[in-house]
Amino acid sequence: MGTAGARFMVFKQINASGGIYLEHDGQRVAMDPGPGAVVQYAKRKVDLTRLTGVVLSHKHLDHSTDMNVVIEGMTDGGFHHRGTVFCPPDALDPDPVIFPYLRGFPEDIVQLEPHADYDLGSLHFRTSRKHPHNFPDRPSVDTFGFVFQRGLLGWVTDTRYYDGIEEDHRAEVMVLHTVIEHARAELPHLGLDDAERIISAVRPKLAIITHFGMGVWRRHPWEVAADLAHSTGVAVKAARDGMRLDVDAAVSEAGAERDAAAS
Repeated sequence: MGTAGARFMVFKQINASGGIYLEHDGQRVAMDPGPGAVVQYAKRKVDLTRLTGVVLSHKHLDHSTDMNVVIEGMTDGGFHHRGTVFCPPDALDPDPVIFPYLRGFPEDIVQLEPHADYDLGSLHFRTSRKHPHNFPDRPSVDTFGFVFQRGLLGWVTDTRYYDGIEEDHRAEVMVLHTVIEHARAELPHLGLDDAERIISAVRPKLAIITHFGMGVWRRHPWEVAADLAHSTGVAVKAARDGMRLDVDAAVSEAGAERDAAAS
């Protein structure tokens, strides 16, 4: 629903900032609905009233601004109690980004914990450890990455690189938030150099870079993806606003291409 990362890309809306939408076996999940998510859902003909869940990785505004309107949409303004919200504890208290008045609208609100397993119907996911995603001059926020369907899809959301990040998100298809060009000690985000390190270590069948900061955007993400594919030997794509991906098909296609190359 959007590929903007970092404040300037979001403020200027150079790219949309609506997060990710996931469908699996009847489950329809909004993930990190940031600024303008509700507009992107309408634009892409995704009906919020058919959502079955919302997943929030952390409460920074570029990920959480539209949480409340998405919850209202999922529950028909609270008239139909349905769906489950998964969020870090600090999204609820203190300084909440989910308003108290609508917390009774969903069927359940689940507070995420590190390295824990969750199910939404047949959709299974596991959290990572808490990401080191704290700025030194700002209050800390609880941040989690995810692996869906026991290693099919890994989502490396905002974080600086840490030992164990590869195992926390190891999957056949990996989505990586690449906000900055080069890792910097004062910024708790992955650089493209970090992404190359992770992709080389995990060697997924497909890696997708997204959540671009201004520097990455100016380098043209599609060209960056091609460079990463060349340096790692792994298929790498740059996400674009509104991009659709059939994960199972992508895994099969990548596997066939690797077999052909090997032969």
